[in-house]
Amino acid sequence: MIKNRKWLWVILGVLVVLLAGWIGWRWYNRGVVTVKSAVVTRGTIEAVVSASGIVDAPVYELSPKMGGRIITINVREGERVKEGSTLAEFDDTTRLVAPANGIVAKINYDIGETVTLGQPAIVVVNYGNVWIDAQIDEIDIASVKIGDKVKISSDVYPDKVFEGRIYWLAPLAELRKVGGRVKMDEESYVFPCKIRILGKHDELKVNMSVNVDIMTKRNPSALIVPREALFSKEDASYVYTLAKSRAREVKIDIGIRSYSSIEAVVGLTEGEIVATTNVAKLKDKSRIKIER
Repeated sequence: MIKNRKWLWVILGVLVVLLAGWIGWRWYNRGVVTVKSAVVTRGTIEAVVSASGIVDAPVYELSPKMGGRIITINVREGERVKEGSTLAEFDDTTRLVAPANGIVAKINYDIGETVTLGQPAIVVVNYGNVWIDAQIDEIDIASVKIGDKVKISSDVYPDKVFEGRIYWLAPLAELRKVGGRVKMDEESYVFPCKIRILGKHDELKVNMSVNVDIMTKRNPSALIVPREALFSKEDASYVYTLAKSRAREVKIDIGIRSYSSIEAVVGLTEGEIVATTNVAKLKDKSRIKIER
């Protein structure tokens, strides 16, 4: 019985120690904030202005000056034609001639049919002179200029990015257009612009909707910080750096802003670690646990 009692006291003592240790551990870790982190790196950052656009190109709707019956059609839809080539002939020796290099987009009549005056018989698109019509929001126009590089994408080709460059900016703002018509229920002003497509772009067809990202600023050697790390206080920008299980509040000056990152001009150095989650729960010198 005495031995059993001794073992009982031993077990009870161990339980008390474990309980005290658990309570002490909970007390020691009170106020500890679990965060995810990121390393401040040096690399390229670009400021981007986004807009929607439409693919456009010269479209020639060809018809005879006088109505007549077609006796010959020398091309097919989808065929490439050269400037000056004869596309069709009529029974009065009248001809339809390609005004430029392009692709036959549509043939509206068959041989033997009579073309009504003013109705297009053949439509030719000059895909060698394609551009993008885009609308830049009024709030963004101050940072956009002729010559800015543009990245062009389409939901039709999600894995492809085309390059372009702005070559015209409207000098006057106008109401936003949707589908070619002014959007009357939204009084937002935009500046139309034209973007020349560079390189191979056969996939982009006339009237196709596209997204354009205009590169307005670029720094190839910026200190890059995730946007999630940033918070504001008293009209200034801050991040929390992490070291030795503590968070330190650091004021920074911001340069270029992209969608996912910001450039830290002053306040940080390459290789420092910053908190990217639970930033609102942190305070200067808060104890932290970094989530792996």
